[in-house]
Amino acid sequence: MVSDFFRLYIETMDYRDGVAYYAFIDGVPARQVTNVGHLWLSSRRDHHPAVGPLLTDQLLQPGEFSEGDRTTAEEFEEAWRRAIEQEEV
Repeated sequence: MVSDFFRLYIETMDYRDGVAYYAFIDGVPARQVTNVGHLWLSSRRDHHPAVGPLLTDQLLQPGEFSEGDRTTAEEFEEAWRRAIEQEEV
């Protein structure tokens, strides 16, 4: 089992800047965190009206992300924790 983690700057459906954190297992999207301003959203939900889908449906493709987009499992898990904590408030 191969896990890959990425962080990418994004623009939401309502044109706000944000950051998306992606976790892939064997090339399949497993989890995602989207941070837009004060919002931390996890892929435990399917969709947010202003942000859009909360988990990519695209398999990991060679060259899709650069090495500069790669992040650590620890950074991803910290973002995941923040999103879960905010959702449970």
